[in-house]
Amino acid sequence: MIADATFGAPVRGVRALRFIPCASIPIEAACLVANGMRETLRQVFGAACEVVVGEPAVLDPLGWSSIARDAHLFLTRGRQTDIVLVVPQCDARRMVLRAFGEADGSGDGADTAADAWSALELQAIERIAARCAAAFEPLCAERYAAPRPVDVREVRPCVAYVDVRVQAPVALTLGIGIVRDLPDPGPSGSLGASALDRVGIEACVVFAEGTMSAASFLALRPGDVVALATKVGGPASLHVAGRRLASGVAGVVASHRAFFVHDVALGAHS
Repeated sequence: MIADATFGAPVRGVRALRFIPCASIPIEAACLVANGMRETLRQVFGAACEVVVGEPAVLDPLGWSSIARDAHLFLTRGRQTDIVLVVPQCDARRMVLRAFGEADGSGDGADTAADAWSALELQAIERIAARCAAAFEPLCAERYAAPRPVDVREVRPCVAYVDVRVQAPVALTLGIGIVRDLPDPGPSGSLGASALDRVGIEACVVFAEGTMSAASFLALRPGDVVALATKVGGPASLHVAGRRLASGVAGVVASHRAFFVHDVALGAHS
């Protein structure tokens, strides 16, 4: 699926159907990443963490610029895509304070450009980001290097984004940006043959064939007799959904019309 159906604002009581692009972040992969980050933060904070995963969203350059502005960004290169961990300034301050045990992180977390970050604080947030990056495997498939802090101008705008909202022991939000669209994984699985046991299939047996002129065909009327070249007991074929499934002989068994299978067509089971 590459788009979701949605409805616009009502016009005279009718909402117009429209399609919007879907994020290339599978929700299952986002949940796996969030679970890994939760475990990392549990170790960092020394307390159990509660996290909520947001809905993956498609980003345009303007949306990415708004999200990345005034945030700490950490880029992780990967085989399948690159990941940018987005840590807003105020949440970064809460996270570092909680990790240092200097505060419970429950304040307003106000942080401005004038607030100087000490070398120790910057080192702490980089280490936390590096530990969180270990959870990115479900998205990037393989990490090429440890994450590094980057400026928003050093990285391509992310095309998709999902946030991980930490609710306890401290309230903060960490964002995960996808630099390149993830490849289409294709169908997640297939049904076994037993799942179709109760499904009815219409089949037909072609047991007589012949040819006739176009003029004769157009002149056909109810009650006309058409001569066919096939002899009694001659070859017949079994067709399902217009596809030849098997060859054999048509006949009668115990007063019931039947088809005796000789050969199954190659690929009939696929």
